[in-house]
Amino acid sequence: MSITLVSIIVFVAITLIGIAAGMWIRDLFFAGAGMSGVAVPARRLRRLPTVFDAVADKTLLGRIDQGFERLVLESGSQFTSSAFFLLLMLCAIVAGGILGFLEDDPLLGVGGAMLGILLPMLFIVFQRMRRMSRIREELPIVLDMIARTTRAGKSVDQTLDLVAAEVTGPLGGEFRQCSRQLEMGRSFEGSVRSMAARVRLIEMQILATTLVVQRGSGGNLSETLDRMAAVVRERMVAYRQMMAATGAGRVSTMIVASIGPFAYLFLLLAHRPHLQSLFDDPLGRLMLLVALLLEIAGLAWVFALLRSDD
Repeated sequence: MSITLVSIIVFVAITLIGIAAGMWIRDLFFAGAGMSGVAVPARRLRRLPTVFDAVADKTLLGRIDQGFERLVLESGSQFTSSAFFLLLMLCAIVAGGILGFLEDDPLLGVGGAMLGILLPMLFIVFQRMRRMSRIREELPIVLDMIARTTRAGKSVDQTLDLVAAEVTGPLGGEFRQCSRQLEMGRSFEGSVRSMAARVRLIEMQILATTLVVQRGSGGNLSETLDRMAAVVRERMVAYRQMMAATGAGRVSTMIVASIGPFAYLFLLLAHRPHLQSLFDDPLGRLMLLVALLLEIAGLAWVFALLRSDD
């Protein structure tokens, strides 16, 4: 590997490490800093806008950017979207640089860089799925708590404060944020709608609409929430049945999807000349590109068929 390429990789890696360290220090010590740079308590009036406050972008790049930020935030990670992107780039450079330097092979370095991006992305996707699953499990309990509290004569605002204080899971954190927004003077509808936007589940959308309508026109909120809790539990049972019914399809999809990459890695490590001929021949490069596109299209199609509506 040439000294020029090595210098570029080292410079980019050092730059990303410096930027990531600066952003981490800023978030750690100056998360509540104003224009003067003086740190203030976490419960501050200044609130940084996120993708949940923005209107959905109509451009492809804008949708990708918003989707990435939403994925990071919905995972419950302490990273911001920009910090996590820098982490992805750092992992790609470190993994690709190590494999490239050890084997003195740029092609292997590219494979290592792709692996360095893929593993953190899979981790953050798994974190998001696990957090949403916990929220779905906690929602019927929260609905029962709201129904009992309002039946006892408490107002909706007092009920939200009670839920925020008693529930310790990820859904409790969302209610605590909603309660803080109400304390700082935000409208009830805006606070509840914001919570529903942060938790993109159909049950949360229904809950937000129910609370807003009851706030404006009145009605028997306790009875409504009791019925809603029963419906949510029925949906959870149906969801578990659907996951059990599609388990074989999802496993077979993972096996079929992994055959191509594992075959590529096997040829790359064990029979390199057979794979090198594909890169040397223009037709071979075209075949590899077509195979990659077809695999991505097939995976997107299968996951769309197996996907359940939240």
